[in-house]
Amino acid sequence: MAEFQSRLMTQRERRRLGQVRKSFEAGLEQQAKGGSIAIEFFATCVDYIKAAMDRLHAQDQRIYDFLKPHVPDSDSQGTAILDNLDMRLSKSRVALDKLVAARDTYRAKGAAGWADFKATVAMFMDVYFNTLMKGQHSTLEMQDKIFTEATWIAVAGISEDSLQIEATQFAMVKRQAPAGADPDSFKAGPPPAAPKN
Repeated sequence: MAEFQSRLMTQRERRRLGQVRKSFEAGLEQQAKGGSIAIEFFATCVDYIKAAMDRLHAQDQRIYDFLKPHVPDSDSQGTAILDNLDMRLSKSRVALDKLVAARDTYRAKGAAGWADFKATVAMFMDVYFNTLMKGQHSTLEMQDKIFTEATWIAVAGISEDSLQIEATQFAMVKRQAPAGADPDSFKAGPPPAAPKN
């Protein structure tokens, strides 16, 4: 698979993750306003987010692993960038594990687990936007200098199996989505910034 195609597939994965995240948030908002959203909708969203984030983490880990040997200890700026990437990955993995555990508890407890589940989702989203994604382009200059086409293809890790798994999980979210929360109805991207006073 050529580098260009791998990059397109990676962008598609990240776009669809954004769409599922917005679908998830729409369902959460409906539930918070008194709606009756099936737990399985939230569960399938978390399944999708877990799989997508695991792939995102793996890609970022490979970026770190490929770059690390090229950054000497004397390069304080490069070392700081990689240390920051490592820190962001660690925090994101912990937040993802907590999200999955909260999903399982919500499934087991039903309505009694809603408040904790909702709070854990908010924590996860904060880490996702303000820790992981905020620095996602920090290594681009280093990648441009060091990565070959083969390196980028290896980093992307796109395969027919991964594409099929993603498509199946996306379809499951669509099937479970309540009215107003179809992931295909959303554009990817961060939520709008809060208005300034």
